[in-house]
Amino acid sequence: MSSTRAARAVIDAIRLDLWSADEVDRRVDDGLEAGVGGFVLFGGEAERVARLTSRARSDVGRDLWIAADLERGAGQQFRGLTELPPPAALAHHDDPLAAAERAAALTATDALSVGVNWVLAPVLDIDAERDNPIIATRSFGADPGLVTALGRRWIETCQEYGALACAKHFPGHGRSLTDSHAELPIIPASRATLADDLMPFRLVNNGVGSVMVAHVAYPALGSERPATLAPEIVTGVLREDLGFSGLVATDAMIMAGVGDESGAPAVQAMRAGCDVILYPSDLATVVESLAREADADPDFADRLSASVALSETMLRVFRGSDRLTARPTQAAEPGAIELAVQTIVDRSGGTAGWDPTASTVVVAISDDPDLGPPAGREGPLGAIMAGRLKEAGWPVVVASGSAGPGSAEQVLVVLAATPRGWKGYGGVSEEAAEAVRGAMASSGRALLVLLGHARWLDDLGLAGIGAWSTESLMEHAAAVWLDRACRRTASAGAPA
Repeated sequence: MSSTRAARAVIDAIRLDLWSADEVDRRVDDGLEAGVGGFVLFGGEAERVARLTSRARSDVGRDLWIAADLERGAGQQFRGLTELPPPAALAHHDDPLAAAERAAALTATDALSVGVNWVLAPVLDIDAERDNPIIATRSFGADPGLVTALGRRWIETCQEYGALACAKHFPGHGRSLTDSHAELPIIPASRATLADDLMPFRLVNNGVGSVMVAHVAYPALGSERPATLAPEIVTGVLREDLGFSGLVATDAMIMAGVGDESGAPAVQAMRAGCDVILYPSDLATVVESLAREADADPDFADRLSASVALSETMLRVFRGSDRLTARPTQAAEPGAIELAVQTIVDRSGGTAGWDPTASTVVVAISDDPDLGPPAGREGPLGAIMAGRLKEAGWPVVVASGSAGPGSAEQVLVVLAATPRGWKGYGGVSEEAAEAVRGAMASSGRALLVLLGHARWLDDLGLAGIGAWSTESLMEHAAAVWLDRACRRTASAGAPA
């Protein structure tokens, strides 16, 4: 009995992006046999994901949580579904509340179409530290009030459409200088300073169904341990001070900020007040550890039973299985590119002199060799920009590597600079910056297209446009924006 309850508290990972089809099926079967509460999915084709979730629910004969990280739309994970701008971009839309609502509606609809009923989004972290290596564009911004407003609208919309939302990473990952995937960040900020980070959770938590706790230490909140393992934070701050009564999930337990192979952190997280153990290093070890603790300690057994009961109560509300469609979306939603176009930040200084009929070369430079989201990009960096402009009638070519423009009259430098924890910094490397400057200096008419946080344009001090992230969608949007801007400029300068 303890083993069954323990397994229900665990959400195991299924890596369609890394594992063979046989390995995926084996891991799903193992999880169902163990009695897990569900799975968190990474990658895969939309149709394959729909078949997998339908099969899993049918085989086990009960509802399951099917979760996925979908901060930038379901296309972030699943090919064939809609990519969306990151939260920082939505915040720069002319109507950010409408943009957040549209993004949440598309995300929930796409997610449910393939059987995903738990959307691990939105990020409610404050973008409080410019050198943070992992948050940046994942946040709605540096203003706690704006993050609260946009987060609330996103959450309400997602859940109105039938998918459970998840506010993360409580009590805030935005001030860290390291990435909890790689190590335990320690945030030395005072409790008064952390009040800003808590604001979105304080105002939103009565509406959101779940909260994810960060593998980050906050000494000012009463513990030197990761928040995930700290009852002072999960029970004391989240449950008691903020009055949150929904489902509390750990961040992935495989992350270095908390995880190990023993199963002990899962027990500590449950004692701290977490209800769901997400993505363990080893399913069998964690289930055995939770069950053994429940058999030895009646209080822990009660804690485990209460968590499982809460999870199953919420699962009856957000079933998801009745929203699965036989043919999931197979192409990007037409409005997504237009939504993205309206988030582009213009630091070009004007497009006067730019000519859609002039010979143009696209130079691609990456600050990150792993360019795409888990679902992958449509093509090499710069190819989308060149292709879109060619369709619009521009005489454009893509330079080989980081070569200069040659005899071209104008050059577009496409720079990819998405935050990734392993890089150890939040901006653009000096090596990439120098390559960009060199490419732009070799032409009298040059423009930077930054697929990264728009504030890095100011850091670089170069004329350009900010397109927020390396998703294929944002490169499409940058090309559309540039073509429109240049044609408007040319039209305005034409003789009457």
